[in-house]
Amino acid sequence: MDKNFKKIMEACMGASIPCAAWSTTGEVDQLIHETVEWAVKYGKKTPAVFVWRESVGYQEYAAFVTNEDGTKVRTQSLDPSTAAFEITALEDAVFSPDDDFPGAAVPFAIDFIRDFNVDEEGRSAIFVLRDWHRHIEYNIDHVDRQLALFEQITTGDEKHIIAIGQPSWTDENIPVELNPHMYRATLELPDKAERLAIATEWHREVLLSQSRDFPELQKVDNEHLEKVADATGGLTRMQTVNAVCMAIASTGTFDIDFILDEKRNLVKQAGFEITRPESGFERIGGLTPLKEWASRLRQRFTKEAFDYGFLSYPKGLLMAGVPGCGKSAIAKAIANEWGMNLLTVEATNLKGSLVGESEAKTKRLFDTAKAAAPVIVFVDEAEKLLGKSEGTNDGGAHDAVLGQFLSFMQEDDSGVFFMFTANNMEKFSPELVDRFEGRFFIDLPSAGEREEILGIHLQHRKQNIEDFDLAELVRASKDFSGRNIEQSIKRAMGISMADGFRPLSQEDLLEVFKVVIPTSKTKKTEIETMRTFVENGMMQGANDTSGSATKGPSASKLKKFD
Repeated sequence: MDKNFKKIMEACMGASIPCAAWSTTGEVDQLIHETVEWAVKYGKKTPAVFVWRESVGYQEYAAFVTNEDGTKVRTQSLDPSTAAFEITALEDAVFSPDDDFPGAAVPFAIDFIRDFNVDEEGRSAIFVLRDWHRHIEYNIDHVDRQLALFEQITTGDEKHIIAIGQPSWTDENIPVELNPHMYRATLELPDKAERLAIATEWHREVLLSQSRDFPELQKVDNEHLEKVADATGGLTRMQTVNAVCMAIASTGTFDIDFILDEKRNLVKQAGFEITRPESGFERIGGLTPLKEWASRLRQRFTKEAFDYGFLSYPKGLLMAGVPGCGKSAIAKAIANEWGMNLLTVEATNLKGSLVGESEAKTKRLFDTAKAAAPVIVFVDEAEKLLGKSEGTNDGGAHDAVLGQFLSFMQEDDSGVFFMFTANNMEKFSPELVDRFEGRFFIDLPSAGEREEILGIHLQHRKQNIEDFDLAELVRASKDFSGRNIEQSIKRAMGISMADGFRPLSQEDLLEVFKVVIPTSKTKKTEIETMRTFVENGMMQGANDTSGSATKGPSASKLKKFD
């Protein structure tokens, strides 16, 4: 059982709070399961559980255990340690309104709770109202009926209501009259222990079913099951089960790559993207101070770091610089070097047109990240999401989302690491900047860095750098960004290809370099402004400050690509 659910239920029931408004991640069945399990293990007076949905009415749910002879028997009480039981809807316990006219369902749902007599029934009751947020926002008659019901329950009536709303409960979908009587709660995503239990149970079930042979599945050991639990981090319980079952059906075993692909699809549907970048620092020219910092910080995610005396995981890295200087590339490279997944977020992923929608999407992001931790949450051009928003009329959504980020980065210790890139640091509040222990400014590359960048991009495009005078190219690309250099090489290769696929030449590159307008000119003001952040100590320089271009043709100190 989810510990958070148990704690909230006991607190609400003990305090006679009439209604807990639960937000779910699409796991209504799981919430019903949690409710019935709590009722039979911890509830007083063996509370009945009735689940309402508009198309059915109320249906009672109960727990069943299997006897030694194989028969299933309903149970009113279970020991908290009992694991083997089933929860089923009772076919002969369905209650619906006598009238079927439009609008009858909701008044019936409220009146059914009001008329349930605890003394006559000899048991208390919990009423689960599915998708209740659709029915209580605007109809004042419904609101008053509920208010009267809540006031009745508050006086000590042994009833409790669980109102399920998706994706969340906000001040906008809870009438102001009812808000004081409703406790808002969220069914959390499964943690690693629960995901491991799901994988272990399905492993056992499939092997026992003998419906077909699974030779590869028989080889799965505890270590592999733990990898499955890691791979499914960030998924709901139902999504975890589906991913595991689909992997077995498609590959005959718990294929981790299959599960990760399915997970990427599911997370993408939620508005995010999880990837594992394929290249590391070998594809990044220069930026030695930032690379060395990142290499040291990786150790902070180990058990040895906590044994050494560190009390928490690192929180984040903020990288500022003009477009094209490698901020996104170094973020992906760090994820590869650290062996972590990269959960990519864009501003549009978290912005919603409806009141409360942005906050709900942000909560979903944090829930997903916590369940997938350790993980890197990468927000490119973060000032578009969390920068100052003068003149923006969004009903306070921006400030609410910023507050969520500030609180989460301050309080969470699950191993979620944030990487932000920014083109304009001036839009960030000091409170947000302070959350990042790593703050680097990526300037235009130095001569030595341009030499590395030239060599990397030429080699990556199957060019022999021995055929080029890198020193001359470095001089010709003065004040170029990394993107300027990469795009120039591609443009020069396009010229040589159009000329009968002849080899790329030094002259091709020099001709293109002459007509390129470098970033140093197009973004001059922004660069000068951000350099002051390094001068005043707000940020650290990420670029190499020593080294010069090689004189004459040279292979430099570049790593060869296969």
